[in-house]
Amino acid sequence: MTGREFVDSYLVPLSQLSALKKKINTGRKVVSIGRENILKGELIGDPERTSYPFRILTENSAGQEQVHTADIIIDSTGVYNNPNWLGDGGIPALGELKNKPFINYQMPDVYGKDRSKFAGKKSLVMGAGYSAATVVCDFQNLIREEPATSLIWAIRGSRSQPIPLIQDDPLPSRAALTKQANSILQDAAENIQFRNNTIVDSIEYFENKNAFSVGLKSNGHLEKVEVDRVIATVGYGPDNSIYRELQIHECYASRGPMKLAAALLGASSADCLAQESAGADTLKNPEPNFFIIGNKSYGRNPTFLIRMGLSQIVEVFSLISGDEKLNLYQTEIEGAVA
Repeated sequence: MTGREFVDSYLVPLSQLSALKKKINTGRKVVSIGRENILKGELIGDPERTSYPFRILTENSAGQEQVHTADIIIDSTGVYNNPNWLGDGGIPALGELKNKPFINYQMPDVYGKDRSKFAGKKSLVMGAGYSAATVVCDFQNLIREEPATSLIWAIRGSRSQPIPLIQDDPLPSRAALTKQANSILQDAAENIQFRNNTIVDSIEYFENKNAFSVGLKSNGHLEKVEVDRVIATVGYGPDNSIYRELQIHECYASRGPMKLAAALLGASSADCLAQESAGADTLKNPEPNFFIIGNKSYGRNPTFLIRMGLSQIVEVFSLISGDEKLNLYQTEIEGAVA
């Protein structure tokens, strides 16, 4: 399903429900959430905190602020606006903070609408997942038509194949993507270099050249490479700063809510497709009536699937209503679609 299809089939019908119609505020960013008249360290783990409404600071695109109140909050803000850093140890590489506006932290459409930015240029792609593989495969297609284009694909790990092969992969598209991405090892003529055991040590952008000087460190050896574009497909993490004044128990590894994080770590199957709901109880936080769902609920765990998010919606409203059999998605949204 494409993003457009998801909007048309799910979000638009959702917005037309009687409980939400004409009540959705768009163009506003949540800056911070607390509770009126009490602080994070007061009434620790006490249900009495629900006596104090949530206080929500928002701002619009012009920077104008507004305060809202609420009895219940569902945080489904996702992770895609909060990319991980390129540097060693997960912290910014030297110069990365300063030059962040010039780096691609989300997947560009290399072979489509962004073609002119990459054709005939030299690019660096960092990352070892399917997002990186998708970008590299687009570069393979672009290079066949624009042979002056070149690419360095670097990963932090030591594996010799860029993307691990899943035996009898039930997803044909994923299997095809893996096969094409790994084919660069045999197809060196396409101007793509693959480097493992490599980290970004430093990054400098020269506006007058519209180009980067990147320090790549591999096995203790530091090399400076000149590239026109840098694409950081190194994953994303939750922005937990908006609820820093609330009592949220977070996993020290994934930074997701602790109950769900523990359930995910304890899951027996390594295949994300085999996931089952961890149960409504894992969506509860020490902060009463505050729920984190969707991709953000997985923290930095990369196995989130949209169908798990849809299950969470059902579960969280069951918790709110006290009705374990309540399924708003089935009763109202499907009716709206029909």
